[in-house]
Amino acid sequence: MLMTKEEIILNEYRDCVSTNPVIARNLIRRLDYKNNYYLLQCIAQTYLDESRFKEGSDVMRKRFVWRKWKMAEKYIIASFTLNSENAEVLYTMGEVRKLNYQDDIAIYCFEKIIKMRPREIAQDKYSRGIDFARELINDAKFELYRLYHDNEHMNLSMQYLSMYKNGLKKGITTIFTPIERFLLD
Repeated sequence: MLMTKEEIILNEYRDCVSTNPVIARNLIRRLDYKNNYYLLQCIAQTYLDESRFKEGSDVMRKRFVWRKWKMAEKYIIASFTLNSENAEVLYTMGEVRKLNYQDDIAIYCFEKIIKMRPREIAQDKYSRGIDFARELINDAKFELYRLYHDNEHMNLSMQYLSMYKNGLKKGITTIFTPIERFLLD
């Protein structure tokens, strides 16, 4: 089956977004993104990554770059306005809000993802499949573990960590590897 221009660009975006957000963002901007919730979310994600990580690496900055965060916020709000039910939009919104200590909104977003069914997420137009849907749900549990830990709600924090680890035991993949690097104490 022939892929559309959008599908080709999205594949290229997904191949480079974790290593070069600027190139990834420029790919998305080649498409008609202004009224497309998913493409707006992709742009927001690139700015969010630039705000948190040192250029060209997975090393976290000691302080996030405020200007890049503001751009991420701008694009994720536009995306959320168009579709507040998409799991990837919710996840990026949660990440943006968490970075600016807007924990109530972040918690809302991650809890909403957890309530979704993997099949529901996997049926979205821009879905990356059932395995990715399960990963997104499980990683939302890890985000809640960290948020509740930071807010000193240790019982809830440990419940979400336990749920997350149960997902790992079932073979669900995660972006939090190695896990020891991301655990709090």
